[in-house]
Amino acid sequence: MAKPGKQQFREINEWLGHFQLELSKDQLNRIFTFLDELIVWNKKVNLTGPGSKDRIIHELLLDSLLAGGVMPEEGRFLDIGSGAGFPAVPLKILKPSLTTHLVEPRKKRVRFLRHVIRILALKHITVIEGRIQDQSEMLNRNAYDVITFRALGPVSQIMAYSEPYLRDEGVMVIFRGGDPHSGVRDKNAIFPSEVLSIDKTIPYTLPGKPIHRELFILKKRK
Repeated sequence: MAKPGKQQFREINEWLGHFQLELSKDQLNRIFTFLDELIVWNKKVNLTGPGSKDRIIHELLLDSLLAGGVMPEEGRFLDIGSGAGFPAVPLKILKPSLTTHLVEPRKKRVRFLRHVIRILALKHITVIEGRIQDQSEMLNRNAYDVITFRALGPVSQIMAYSEPYLRDEGVMVIFRGGDPHSGVRDKNAIFPSEVLSIDKTIPYTLPGKPIHRELFILKKRK
């Protein structure tokens, strides 16, 4: 497995520490193996667009891990539109006991996700090829403790497709930020529904990035 340098290990955990999160050395080694594989594949099939490992760490990895602060240690986790694995793969490494399902419609990204799961020897994680609106036979309703997504289309539609799979008192995590990878850019695009309400928001900035971002945490009422 790839190993981060001491400075990288310290910088990542110092930033996460502001949010009461921490990675073990083994977890960070697994994440860096994931990043190395992503960079290799990215040269062939363009999974995330061009960029260095530092860019991927600062623009995609850190806020993915931030969602771990509202996730349980055990339970069921659904990530919608998993793309190149953010936030799902880092969160699975952070919370290894969560049973995890990734829904991704694009074949090249599905192949990459299954490859990474295999080489990292991650357990109880499955990639489902397709769109969330077509998964009524593959996913159980009212089954997931946490659902995450970055905006891949109209936010209200994704919320409507996702909500039936969230259990009562479960949480939905929506990313909002200032670049195309960060998710929702318009706060007003997030409409609470009859069963989903905004529980809290987590504002933050990434190292070296002045643009303010937020995680929206919605909770499903009984």
